[in-house]
Amino acid sequence: MKHTHKLLIASILTALYNAPVLAEDCVAGGTTGSPTLTCTSADSNNIDDKRDNLSVTVENGAEIVDEKDRPVQLKGSNQTVYNYGLIESGDDDAIRAKGANLTIDNSGMIIGGDRGIRLQDKASNFTLINRETGQIFAENQAVRLDDDTELKNAHITNYGQIESEKGRAIQSRGAGTTVINYGTLRGNEEVVEAREDFTLENHGTIALNGLSWNAATKTWTNTGATDDEDGVQFASGTADNYGVILGTDDGIDIDEGKVHNHATGVIVSTGTESDPLNGGNGIDIDPLFEPNVGDVRTAGPLTIINEGYIEGVHAIGSDDASTSEVTVTNSGTLVGRSGTAIHFAPNQGNSSLTLTGNSEIIGDVMFGSGDDMVIVDGLTATGELSSGIFDGSLGNNSIIFKDFELSDILSFEISDALVYLSLGVDSGELLSGKFKNFSSWGFGDGMFSTEYLASQFANPSAVPLPAALPLFAFGLIGMWAGRSRLTGSKAA
Repeated sequence: MKHTHKLLIASILTALYNAPVLAEDCVAGGTTGSPTLTCTSADSNNIDDKRDNLSVTVENGAEIVDEKDRPVQLKGSNQTVYNYGLIESGDDDAIRAKGANLTIDNSGMIIGGDRGIRLQDKASNFTLINRETGQIFAENQAVRLDDDTELKNAHITNYGQIESEKGRAIQSRGAGTTVINYGTLRGNEEVVEAREDFTLENHGTIALNGLSWNAATKTWTNTGATDDEDGVQFASGTADNYGVILGTDDGIDIDEGKVHNHATGVIVSTGTESDPLNGGNGIDIDPLFEPNVGDVRTAGPLTIINEGYIEGVHAIGSDDASTSEVTVTNSGTLVGRSGTAIHFAPNQGNSSLTLTGNSEIIGDVMFGSGDDMVIVDGLTATGELSSGIFDGSLGNNSIIFKDFELSDILSFEISDALVYLSLGVDSGELLSGKFKNFSSWGFGDGMFSTEYLASQFANPSAVPLPAALPLFAFGLIGMWAGRSRLTGSKAA
C-alpha cells in the first residue's frame, strides 16, 4: 500500500512539472477614463481592447507571443503602446489597430508573420516612434495603413530598424504621411510607398534588401536585390535626403513636388544584379499625378535640388509621356551610366538647369520640346560643364552665363551642329561645354544669338576685340592651352 502511495505522489509531481504554464494577464490599472495595461511576464496574454485612451506598456523582458493569431488588437481611439519587450505573431499581424490617434513608441521588438503593424478602418493620425533599440520585422509590410481614403496624416519617425522580408518597410497611401528616418528602412518591394502630400526626411538608409552603399569609395553593391523596385515612391510632396536611398528601378519615383538631395545625400538606381543598365533613374518623373482621393491628372511642376550624389541609367529622367515643367539646380554630382545624366521626355514642358557650386555632370543633358534654359551662376568648378553635350531639343532655348561677360569668351566654334564654347576664368582656368539646339546666349553685357557669336568667332585665329581682353589676363600661353584643351574636347 505504501508503495502505491509513493507512486501516486510521483505521478502527481510529474504531471505538475509537465503541465503548461498559464499565460499571465497584463495588469490593469489607471482610471475609467484613462485605463492602463502593464505587461511584465515572459508569457503575457494577448491584448484585445477597445477602450478609448488606453495606455499599454510591455516592459523589458515581457513577451506577448502568439504563433497563429494577433498578440495585440486595439479598437479604441487615443490609445498608446509603449513596447520595451517582444510582441510577436508567427502567422499574422503583431499589432492591428482600428481607432484614431494611435501612438506606438517602440524600444523593443515587433515581429509579424504577416504585417508588423497594421492599421485599418478609421485609424487616422497614427504616430510611430521607433527608437534606436527598436526593431520592427515582418514577412510582408512591416508598417501598413490599409484604407487609402481614411488613414490620413500618419507620422512615422525611425531611429532603429524597420524591415520587411517580402514587402515594403512602410506603406501609407493616405494623404499627409510623414516619414522621418535616422535608422534603416529595408524591403523587398518599394521600400517606402506613399501618395499625395507626402513628406520625407531621410538621414539614414532606405534600401532594398541586397543593396548597399560604400561611402568611402562612392560605390554600390547589388547582391540579389529584387529587380524593378523603387527605393521611395510617392505622388506629391517633398523629399529631403541627407542619407542613402537605393532602388533597382528608381531611387525616388515622384509625380510632382520637390526633391532636395543635400550635400551628404545619395540617391541611386542600381539596375539588376547582372545588368546595371537594366534599371531606372536616380529620380524618376512620372507623367500623371495619381492621388488616392480625386481625379488623375497631368502631373504638375517638379523642383530638384542636388547638392550630393545621384546616379542611375539616368541620374534624372522622365517617363516618355511626361509633360511637366522641371526645375533642376545642381551643385553636386549627377551620373548617367547610359551616357545621359539628365533625360527629359520629348514633350517635356519648359524646364531649366542651373549649374552652381561644384557641379559635376557625367553624361549628356537632353531637354524636351519646351523653351528650356541652362543657367551658369556661382559655379566654382572649372573644366567641362558636362562630360557630354547639352541638347536643347525643340523650342526656343537659351544659355545664361551670369558671372561672365562677352569678353570672357575664348572660342565659339560650330562643327556638325555642335557649338564648342570655352570661357576664361579669373583663376586662369578654362570653362568649356558642348551645346546643341540653343539659339540665345546670355552674358553680363547682354543676350546674343548663335549666329552673331558664330560670326564673331568663325576664325579662331582672328580674335575680335571683346575676346582679346583675356589675353592680358591669362597670357598667350594660357590662351593657347585653353584652345588645346578645347580641341581635345572636340575630339572626344
